[in-house]
Amino acid sequence: MKKRRLKKSAIIASAIAALVIIVLISIIIFVKHITSSEYKLEKLGYNEKQVSEIIKLKKEKFFLNNDYNENYLPLMNEKYYLEKNLNNYLSYIKDLKTEKKKINYSDVISKVNVKASNGFYKNTKEADTKKGNEVLVNKFYYLTKDYDPGEIVDMSNWYAFEGRKIKKEVYDAFIEMHNAAKKEKINLIANSGYRDYNYQTKLYNEYKDRDGSEYADTYAARPGYSEHQTGLALDIVSYGATMENFDKTDAFKWLQENSTDYGFILRYPKDKEYLTGYSYESWHYRYLGKDLAKKVKDSGLTYDEYYAYYLDK
Repeated sequence: MKKRRLKKSAIIASAIAALVIIVLISIIIFVKHITSSEYKLEKLGYNEKQVSEIIKLKKEKFFLNNDYNENYLPLMNEKYYLEKNLNNYLSYIKDLKTEKKKINYSDVISKVNVKASNGFYKNTKEADTKKGNEVLVNKFYYLTKDYDPGEIVDMSNWYAFEGRKIKKEVYDAFIEMHNAAKKEKINLIANSGYRDYNYQTKLYNEYKDRDGSEYADTYAARPGYSEHQTGLALDIVSYGATMENFDKTDAFKWLQENSTDYGFILRYPKDKEYLTGYSYESWHYRYLGKDLAKKVKDSGLTYDEYYAYYLDK
Protein backbone atom coordinates (compact mmCIF):
# COMPACT_ATOMS: atom_id res chain seq x y z
CA MET A 1 0.00 0.00 0.00
CA LYS A 2 2.87 2.29 0.90
CA LYS A 3 4.61 1.53 -2.38
CA ARG A 4 1.40 2.36 -4.25
CA ARG A 5 1.21 5.75 -2.49
CA LEU A 6 4.85 6.48 -3.33
CA LYS A 7 4.28 5.59 -6.94
CA LYS A 8 1.22 7.85 -7.08
CA SER A 9 3.17 10.70 -5.46
CA ALA A 10 5.94 10.26 -8.01
CA ILE A 11 3.46 10.46 -10.86
CA ILE A 12 1.88 13.62 -9.41
CA ALA A 13 5.33 15.16 -8.90
CA SER A 14 6.30 14.31 -12.45
CA ALA A 15 3.05 15.80 -13.75
CA ILE A 16 3.58 18.97 -11.75
CA ALA A 17 7.17 19.20 -12.97
CA ALA A 18 6.02 18.71 -16.56
CA LEU A 19 3.34 21.37 -16.10
CA VAL A 20 5.88 23.77 -14.63
CA ILE A 21 8.19 23.12 -17.57
CA ILE A 22 5.34 23.70 -20.04
CA VAL A 23 4.37 26.93 -18.28
CA LEU A 24 7.99 28.10 -18.24
CA ILE A 25 8.43 27.28 -21.91
CA SER A 26 5.19 29.11 -22.72
CA ILE A 27 6.35 32.12 -20.73
CA ILE A 28 9.71 32.08 -22.50
CA ILE A 29 8.01 31.83 -25.91
CA PHE A 30 5.59 34.62 -24.99
CA VAL A 31 8.36 36.90 -23.70
CA LYS A 32 10.45 36.15 -26.77
CA HIS A 33 7.47 36.99 -28.97
CA ILE A 34 6.57 40.29 -27.33
CA THR A 35 10.20 41.38 -27.35
CA SER A 36 10.78 40.36 -30.98
CA SER A 37 11.18 42.90 -33.79
CA GLU A 38 8.27 41.28 -35.61
CA TYR A 39 5.88 41.84 -32.68
CA LYS A 40 7.06 45.40 -32.09
CA LEU A 41 6.73 46.25 -35.78
CA GLU A 42 3.20 44.86 -35.86
CA LYS A 43 2.35 46.94 -32.78
CA LEU A 44 3.58 50.01 -34.66
CA GLY A 45 1.05 49.28 -37.39
CA TYR A 46 2.91 47.27 -40.01
CA ASN A 47 1.17 44.17 -41.36
CA GLU A 48 2.75 40.73 -41.71
CA LYS A 49 3.84 41.28 -45.32
CA GLN A 50 5.37 44.65 -44.51
CA VAL A 51 7.21 43.20 -41.51
CA SER A 52 8.64 40.50 -43.75
CA GLU A 53 9.86 43.16 -46.21
CA ILE A 54 11.41 45.21 -43.39
CA ILE A 55 13.28 42.14 -42.11
CA LYS A 56 14.47 41.41 -45.65
CA LEU A 57 15.75 44.98 -45.99
CA LYS A 58 17.53 44.62 -42.62
CA LYS A 59 15.99 47.90 -41.52
CA GLU A 60 14.35 46.77 -38.27
CA LYS A 61 16.31 49.24 -36.15
CA PHE A 62 15.27 52.22 -38.25
CA PHE A 63 11.58 51.30 -38.26
CA LEU A 64 11.54 50.55 -34.54
CA ASN A 65 13.11 53.92 -33.77
CA ASN A 66 10.51 55.83 -35.78
CA ASP A 67 6.74 56.13 -35.71
CA TYR A 68 4.70 54.35 -38.37
CA ASN A 69 4.90 56.01 -41.79
CA GLU A 70 3.22 54.52 -44.84
CA ASN A 71 5.90 56.00 -47.11
CA TYR A 72 9.01 54.47 -45.55
CA LEU A 73 8.74 51.00 -47.02
CA PRO A 74 7.75 51.86 -50.62
CA LEU A 75 10.54 54.43 -50.73
CA MET A 76 13.15 52.02 -49.41
CA ASN A 77 12.03 49.34 -51.83
CA GLU A 78 12.91 51.60 -54.76
CA LYS A 79 16.20 50.63 -56.43
CA TYR A 80 17.71 54.11 -56.37
CA TYR A 81 16.69 55.04 -52.83
CA LEU A 82 19.32 57.13 -51.03
CA GLU A 83 19.06 57.19 -47.25
CA LYS A 84 20.57 60.68 -47.08
CA ASN A 85 17.58 61.97 -49.07
CA LEU A 86 14.84 60.44 -46.90
CA ASN A 87 13.63 63.70 -45.36
CA ASN A 88 13.57 65.32 -48.80
CA TYR A 89 11.53 62.43 -50.20
CA LEU A 90 9.00 62.81 -47.38
CA SER A 91 8.84 66.58 -47.79
CA TYR A 92 8.21 66.24 -51.53
CA ILE A 93 5.50 63.61 -50.95
CA LYS A 94 3.84 65.97 -48.49
CA ASP A 95 3.82 68.70 -51.13
CA LEU A 96 2.32 66.34 -53.70
CA LYS A 97 -0.43 65.32 -51.30
CA THR A 98 -1.19 68.96 -50.54
CA GLU A 99 -1.55 69.53 -54.27
CA LYS A 100 -3.67 66.35 -54.45
CA LYS A 101 -1.29 64.76 -56.95
CA LYS A 102 -0.75 61.03 -57.39
CA ILE A 103 2.29 59.60 -55.62
CA ASN A 104 4.68 57.70 -57.87
CA TYR A 105 7.53 56.58 -55.63
CA SER A 106 9.92 55.96 -58.52
CA ASP A 107 9.42 59.52 -59.75
CA VAL A 108 9.75 60.87 -56.22
CA ILE A 109 13.11 59.12 -55.86
CA SER A 110 14.33 60.33 -59.26
CA LYS A 111 13.25 63.96 -58.86
CA VAL A 112 14.62 64.33 -55.35
CA ASN A 113 17.90 62.59 -56.20
CA VAL A 114 18.60 64.98 -59.08
CA LYS A 115 17.38 67.97 -57.02
CA ALA A 116 14.48 68.70 -59.39
CA SER A 117 11.68 68.32 -56.83
CA ASN A 118 11.76 71.99 -55.85
CA GLY A 119 12.14 73.40 -59.34
CA PHE A 120 15.12 74.18 -61.54
CA TYR A 121 17.88 76.71 -60.84
CA LYS A 122 17.24 76.50 -57.09
CA ASN A 123 19.78 75.57 -54.42
CA THR A 124 22.55 75.58 -57.01
CA LYS A 125 26.21 74.86 -56.31
CA GLU A 126 29.47 74.91 -58.21
CA ALA A 127 30.15 71.79 -60.28
CA ASP A 128 32.85 69.43 -59.06
CA THR A 129 35.32 69.93 -61.90
CA LYS A 130 37.84 67.64 -60.18
CA LYS A 131 35.78 64.76 -61.52
CA GLY A 132 37.13 65.39 -65.02
CA ASN A 133 35.00 63.78 -67.72
CA GLU A 134 32.47 62.76 -65.05
CA VAL A 135 31.67 66.39 -64.15
CA LEU A 136 27.95 67.14 -63.96
CA VAL A 137 26.74 70.48 -65.27
CA ASN A 138 23.01 71.04 -65.31
CA LYS A 139 20.43 73.40 -63.82
CA PHE A 140 21.78 72.79 -60.32
CA TYR A 141 25.53 72.55 -60.89
CA TYR A 142 27.26 75.45 -62.60
CA LEU A 143 30.66 76.45 -63.94
CA THR A 144 32.25 79.76 -63.03
CA LYS A 145 32.79 82.46 -65.65
CA ASP A 146 36.55 81.85 -65.71
CA TYR A 147 36.36 78.02 -65.83
CA ASP A 148 39.12 76.56 -68.03
CA PRO A 149 38.16 73.19 -69.60
CA GLY A 150 41.69 72.49 -70.76
CA GLU A 151 42.94 71.81 -74.27
CA ILE A 152 40.35 73.18 -76.71
CA VAL A 153 41.11 72.59 -80.39
CA ASP A 154 39.62 73.69 -83.70
CA MET A 155 37.52 71.11 -85.51
CA SER A 156 38.17 70.47 -89.18
CA ASN A 157 35.42 71.33 -91.66
CA TRP A 158 35.53 67.65 -92.54
CA TYR A 159 33.96 66.85 -89.18
CA ALA A 160 32.14 70.02 -88.17
CA PHE A 161 30.63 73.23 -89.43
CA GLU A 162 33.09 76.09 -89.65
CA GLY A 163 34.46 77.64 -86.48
CA ARG A 164 33.55 74.81 -84.08
CA LYS A 165 35.89 73.88 -81.22
CA ILE A 166 36.00 71.06 -78.68
CA LYS A 167 38.33 69.36 -76.17
CA LYS A 168 40.99 67.32 -77.94
CA GLU A 169 40.03 64.04 -76.24
CA VAL A 170 36.43 64.51 -77.37
CA TYR A 171 37.55 65.49 -80.87
CA ASP A 172 39.65 62.32 -81.20
CA ALA A 173 36.68 60.19 -80.06
CA PHE A 174 34.33 61.96 -82.48
CA ILE A 175 36.73 61.44 -85.39
CA GLU A 176 36.85 57.73 -84.58
CA MET A 177 33.04 57.60 -84.40
CA HIS A 178 32.61 59.70 -87.55
CA ASN A 179 34.90 57.42 -89.55
CA ALA A 180 33.18 54.27 -88.28
CA ALA A 181 29.78 55.68 -89.25
CA LYS A 182 31.04 56.71 -92.66
CA LYS A 183 32.02 53.11 -93.42
CA GLU A 184 28.32 52.33 -93.03
CA LYS A 185 27.38 55.27 -95.26
CA ILE A 186 26.31 57.40 -92.31
CA ASN A 187 27.48 61.01 -92.37
CA LEU A 188 27.85 62.73 -89.01
CA ILE A 189 28.79 66.36 -88.50
CA ALA A 190 29.16 68.48 -85.38
CA ASN A 191 26.87 71.50 -85.38
CA SER A 192 28.07 72.89 -82.06
CA GLY A 193 30.87 72.17 -79.62
CA TYR A 194 32.65 74.24 -76.99
CA ARG A 195 30.97 77.51 -75.98
CA ASP A 196 32.52 79.75 -73.33
CA TYR A 197 30.59 81.68 -70.67
CA ASN A 198 30.41 84.91 -72.65
CA TYR A 199 29.16 83.23 -75.81
CA GLN A 200 26.51 81.34 -73.82
CA THR A 201 25.42 84.63 -72.22
CA LYS A 202 24.91 86.21 -75.63
CA LEU A 203 23.10 83.14 -76.98
CA TYR A 204 20.78 82.76 -74.00
CA ASN A 205 19.88 86.45 -73.97
CA GLU A 206 18.93 86.27 -77.65
CA TYR A 207 16.59 83.33 -76.96
CA LYS A 208 15.17 85.03 -73.85
CA ASP A 209 14.48 88.27 -75.71
CA ARG A 210 12.80 86.35 -78.53
CA ASP A 211 10.78 83.75 -76.59
CA GLY A 212 10.73 84.93 -72.98
CA SER A 213 12.79 83.39 -70.17
CA GLU A 214 10.25 80.71 -69.22
CA TYR A 215 10.20 79.15 -72.68
CA ALA A 216 13.89 79.80 -73.35
CA ASP A 217 14.75 77.81 -70.22
CA THR A 218 13.17 74.70 -71.73
CA TYR A 219 15.71 74.50 -74.53
CA ALA A 220 18.66 76.78 -73.66
CA ALA A 221 21.02 76.85 -70.70
CA ARG A 222 21.67 79.95 -68.69
CA PRO A 223 25.28 81.19 -68.63
CA GLY A 224 27.44 78.88 -66.51
CA TYR A 225 24.92 76.05 -66.65
CA SER A 226 25.68 74.81 -70.17
CA GLU A 227 27.41 71.50 -70.79
CA HIS A 228 28.99 73.09 -73.83
CA GLN A 229 31.21 75.15 -71.52
CA THR A 230 32.85 71.91 -70.32
CA GLY A 231 34.12 71.16 -73.82
CA LEU A 232 32.59 67.69 -73.44
CA ALA A 233 29.32 68.21 -75.36
CA LEU A 234 28.64 68.07 -79.08
CA ASP A 235 25.49 68.77 -81.05
CA ILE A 236 25.61 66.14 -83.79
CA VAL A 237 23.50 66.08 -86.94
CA SER A 238 23.87 64.82 -90.50
CA TYR A 239 23.92 66.63 -93.81
CA GLY A 240 20.43 67.47 -95.01
CA ALA A 241 18.86 67.01 -91.58
CA THR A 242 17.72 69.66 -89.14
CA MET A 243 17.68 69.44 -85.37
CA GLU A 244 13.89 69.13 -85.51
CA ASN A 245 13.90 66.03 -87.71
CA PHE A 246 17.26 64.49 -86.82
CA ASP A 247 15.66 61.70 -84.78
CA LYS A 248 13.95 60.47 -87.96
CA THR A 249 17.27 59.87 -89.74
CA ASP A 250 19.44 56.79 -90.16
CA ALA A 251 22.25 58.79 -88.57
CA PHE A 252 20.28 59.15 -85.33
CA LYS A 253 19.44 55.44 -85.33
CA TRP A 254 23.12 54.64 -85.82
CA LEU A 255 24.10 56.87 -82.90
CA GLN A 256 21.57 55.18 -80.62
CA GLU A 257 23.12 51.83 -81.39
CA ASN A 258 26.78 52.82 -81.44
CA SER A 259 27.60 56.15 -79.75
CA THR A 260 28.48 54.61 -76.38
CA ASP A 261 31.15 52.50 -78.09
CA TYR A 262 32.97 55.79 -78.62
CA GLY A 263 32.20 57.33 -75.24
CA PHE A 264 29.08 59.40 -76.04
CA ILE A 265 25.57 59.32 -74.56
CA LEU A 266 22.35 61.04 -75.59
CA ARG A 267 22.16 63.65 -72.86
CA TYR A 268 18.54 64.84 -72.99
CA PRO A 269 16.32 61.88 -73.93
CA LYS A 270 12.62 61.91 -74.67
CA ASP A 271 10.13 62.03 -71.78
CA LYS A 272 12.82 62.94 -69.24
CA GLU A 273 12.29 66.70 -69.29
CA TYR A 274 11.04 66.64 -65.69
CA LEU A 275 14.50 65.41 -64.64
CA THR A 276 16.87 67.15 -67.05
CA GLY A 277 14.96 70.43 -67.33
CA TYR A 278 15.38 70.41 -71.11
CA SER A 279 13.16 69.42 -73.98
CA TYR A 280 14.16 66.28 -75.86
CA GLU A 281 17.32 66.90 -77.90
CA SER A 282 18.11 64.06 -80.27
CA TRP A 283 21.29 65.86 -81.36
CA HIS A 284 22.95 66.65 -78.01
CA TYR A 285 25.64 64.13 -77.04
CA ARG A 286 27.84 64.17 -73.98
CA TYR A 287 31.28 62.60 -73.89
CA LEU A 288 31.98 60.47 -70.80
CA GLY A 289 34.53 57.99 -72.03
CA LYS A 290 33.74 54.49 -73.26
CA ASP A 291 33.48 52.70 -69.92
CA LEU A 292 31.21 55.20 -68.17
CA ALA A 293 29.09 55.83 -71.27
CA LYS A 294 28.28 52.11 -71.49
CA LYS A 295 27.39 51.96 -67.78
CA VAL A 296 25.03 54.92 -68.09
CA LYS A 297 23.34 53.47 -71.17
CA ASP A 298 22.95 50.03 -69.57
CA SER A 299 21.41 51.61 -66.46
CA GLY A 300 18.63 53.24 -68.49
CA LEU A 301 19.07 56.39 -66.39
CA THR A 302 19.68 59.96 -67.43
CA TYR A 303 23.17 61.14 -66.57
CA ASP A 304 21.67 63.33 -63.84
CA GLU A 305 20.18 60.24 -62.15
CA TYR A 306 23.28 58.12 -62.65
CA TYR A 307 25.54 60.80 -61.23
CA ALA A 308 23.33 61.31 -58.17
CA TYR A 309 23.26 57.61 -57.30
CA TYR A 310 26.67 56.34 -58.35
CA LEU A 311 29.09 59.25 -58.60
CA ASP A 312 28.06 61.95 -56.14
CA LYS A 313 29.96 60.58 -53.15
